Parts: sequence; C-alpha cells; structure tokens
Amino acid sequence: MNRKMVALAVAAAFGIPAAASAQTTLFGQFKYEVGYIDSGAVQADGTVDSDNNFVHGTFGTRLGVRGAEDLGGGLQGIYRFQGNFSGANRSLATQNFRLNEEAWVGLQGGFGRLLVGRSDTAVKVAAMPFRNFTDTLADFNNIPGGWQRAEGLHYTSPNFAGATIGITIEPTGDTEDVYAAANVIYRQGSLFVSAAIEDSPGSATFAVGDIGIDETNWQVGVSWDFGQGDIGIQYQARNDGDDDVVIIPVNYKVLPNLNLRGAVKYVDPDVGSDFTNFAIGAQYMFSGRTELYANLWVDDEIGQTQAGANVSDASTHFGIGLRHSF
Repeated sequence: MNRKMVALAVAAAFGIPAAASAQTTLFGQFKYEVGYIDSGAVQADGTVDSDNNFVHGTFGTRLGVRGAEDLGGGLQGIYRFQGNFSGANRSLATQNFRLNEEAWVGLQGGFGRLLVGRSDTAVKVAAMPFRNFTDTLADFNNIPGGWQRAEGLHYTSPNFAGATIGITIEPTGDTEDVYAAANVIYRQGSLFVSAAIEDSPGSATFAVGDIGIDETNWQVGVSWDFGQGDIGIQYQARNDGDDDVVIIPVNYKVLPNLNLRGAVKYVDPDVGSDFTNFAIGAQYMFSGRTELYANLWVDDEIGQTQAGANVSDASTHFGIGLRHSF
C-alpha cells in the first residue's frame, strides 16, 4: 500500500475532509540508540558517586501526516499533525503516541504563512542551525535554550531579499498577558544569520519549554556553509538575561556519505560556576533515509542526560544509533 493511500486512511481517522486529502502525505522516522552513561549523584560529603550504566532511547521516533489544498489565487490551505513515541529506558510496547509536536492548520500565499495551533516558536526556528545532535543521547546538554513549541498564532513573512520575519503569540487566558516571540532570519547563499527574542507572561499557568514566568530572553547567531561542511556560533541571554550561553556547532564531510560533527556549549549562569560541555560524532549515510551514527560527549557539570540519568562532573559518555526516515 503506497504512502498516500495510507495517509488517506490516517486523514480519515483524524476527521480530515476528503477534498483536502488529495495532497496528503504520511511521514515519519524511527530512531533507536544505545548509550553508555557515566552517571553520578552528589553525596552528603560533597563527593560524586560515579556509576556507569547502559541506557537506550527512541528520541526522534515520530509519525505524522501533512497536506495541502489549492484554494485558487495563489492561496493554499495547509495542515500538519505530528507526534512521537520518544522516550528513554522504556519499552516500546508500553509507549503511547503523543501528539505533542506539530498540530496546526493554516494558510500560505503571497502574504506569507499563517498557522493556528501547536508549532515551533519563532525562537526555536531561529536556533535550528545551532543544534547539532538533534534527537540523540548527546543532545540534552548541547542543545540551545528556547527549544520549544507554543499553541497559538504563528506567522512567517514573505522573503524580502533573503530576509524573513517570524512571530509567535500564545494566549494564556489573560486579557493582555501572552507569550510572544519574534525572529528575523537572513539566508543568502552559504550565509545564515538570525536574531530572536521571547517574552513569557507572569502567569503560573503558563508552561512552554525552558522559559520561566515573566522572563525575557534573546539570542543572535550566524552560520556559514563552506561547501564541505558548516560552522556557526550563537549567543543566548537566558533566564531573563542572567545566564550567558554560547554554542558552536561544526560539521565536516570527510566523504559524500560520512559526516563528522561536533559542538561546544559554554554556560555562565547567574548562580553557580560556569561550565563547558562538548560532543563529537560521526554519521554514516547509507542513503538519504538511513543513517548510522555514533557520538562521544563530555558534560562539565553535574546534571542529567537526555536519558534522564544523572551525570557526574567531567563525565564521558558514548552512544550509537540507527535512523530510518520515510
């Protein structure tokens, strides 16, 4: 059964009208990774109890359906439903599908694109080139801040000579107090430049990702594709500007199907000592859909891994995984 026939069945299950299903596509990917984690916890005497553990994760395992309908006059109706089965150290047999990623309907045309529903915030969109270990065990302590979604209005402007403007607004049940984010992104040839800002409401009922209540954060970054790879740098002022974060991602293609990647994340928090995390890895692409990857990463703080396990100071971890997309 081809993907579009399956997608029609999925669309019917979601109650999507048949007229809009002509361009419906089912998509997704499965990822599975096994890791060796140097875990630890702070003891009463201040020392760290270190213990090496095997973990596994299905981060990035997702399923979705998307589609579009030509409304005439250059206008399209679009929609997307996307969720995941992601988890750590849990049986796939007991995981439930969660529609927690993309769930929106929208319009796009000469005016740009307007979505209503759940989607990436303007801050997350601006930070995408600076996340180098997406959906791996190495991701948790090397990810940019502000990596989150919001439920509300999402607008992206038309392209003005390489520049676009993005806006996110999430209502919170208050008359004026909303979550708001905006970005400016410039893409021209091998150059990518972005700046973004977000402001959260002073409401305890609001919960979007890693932003606190009544908090303003901003970021700026630049990335350059030099042909055989790319390198970037991003600065973020998080925690209402009290925490400084710098992220440097690097990719280098040794062979057409072999990519080496790395990332350095420096954090100078308002409370506590500064620390630096880094990760290196290799990706072997059997095809555009199937990838084998291995990562080695070091955390310069007592914290947590993507798998939810504690890690000790300057701890070293390893993970190997396989991905197939469809």
